[in-house]
Amino acid sequence: MPNKSPSRFLRLALGCSALTGLLVGRLCAEPSVKNAEPAKTASALHLSLTEANHDRAKGRLALTVRVQTADFEAALSERAGHKISVADAGEFAPLALEYVREIFRLKSPRGEALRLEWAGLDLTSTQVFMFFETSLTGGLQGVRVENTLLQERIADQINSVELHDGALKQTIVFARGTGEVVVELKP
Repeated sequence: MPNKSPSRFLRLALGCSALTGLLVGRLCAEPSVKNAEPAKTASALHLSLTEANHDRAKGRLALTVRVQTADFEAALSERAGHKISVADAGEFAPLALEYVREIFRLKSPRGEALRLEWAGLDLTSTQVFMFFETSLTGGLQGVRVENTLLQERIADQINSVELHDGALKQTIVFARGTGEVVVELKP
């Protein structure tokens, strides 16, 4: 009869936890592309978090994109050829919208591009929260998402997208080289 002692179960749980930590640590610590450039910015963890909430009644998808201010300003400055600061919202907002439209691609289940519109901005001492909206009828199921935010300049950039449609949700993680993903929401 197998030994079902708590210590054996605890060892198995700790082993799984350690393995998960090791894999996540390696994913975040090592570039996912050979010969990729090292990070060009000061932030140690290169992570963006996007939350997308679908409002069926209004037929709208609202997105909040959270990213390190220094990394995002550096990317926009590089594209513009001069220093861009979130403090200058008049210059920052149109450049941020243009960039996010290029790298955060959403398509309907029929393959039609969903056009993001600027909805605002909020700041903390180290992060920028950008708000976008787009029309979306019929829900998120089958929508195609691709998020390469900052990956053209930061080799270890990880982009997490959490999608919500009522009680259904899905989280998609985009490392460098991850392509388009079809949304398959689950309760």
